[in-house]
Amino acid sequence: MPATSVKRNFLFFLPALIWGLVILAAVSIPSASIPETGLLDIPLIDKFIHFALFSVFGILLASGFFKNQRTGGSGSWRRRIVLSIITGIGYGAITEYWQFCCLTDRHGSLADVLANGFGTVFGVILFEVFRSSKEGSLTTN
Repeated sequence: MPATSVKRNFLFFLPALIWGLVILAAVSIPSASIPETGLLDIPLIDKFIHFALFSVFGILLASGFFKNQRTGGSGSWRRRIVLSIITGIGYGAITEYWQFCCLTDRHGSLADVLANGFGTVFGVILFEVFRSSKEGSLTTN
């Protein structure tokens, strides 16, 4: 694969990579450093936060795979969806493992892995719904 192709493909995934680093930084913040607010007293708010972070991640992954395919990358629509979901769920599991084994002030949980996974799937579906509706409106005009 030519160097320009690799660089172009990397740029498609740069937003997802940056967002992945934002997620890693967020889940690595020591609990004591998180400001006390009434918002954190809402039941299951942490699961919603995980869901939201990984929804954005799912959107960015799906976008990267879509742009890669449009410019000659290999893979069908189904492959693009599956790769986006597997990548997001895998990264969600890795971040929870990171909290579980490597951080003393944070702890990973299966419930957070599930929230990360559901968020990823939701983000990928959201991307596909908006992408297909946008393409449908472009072809009917």
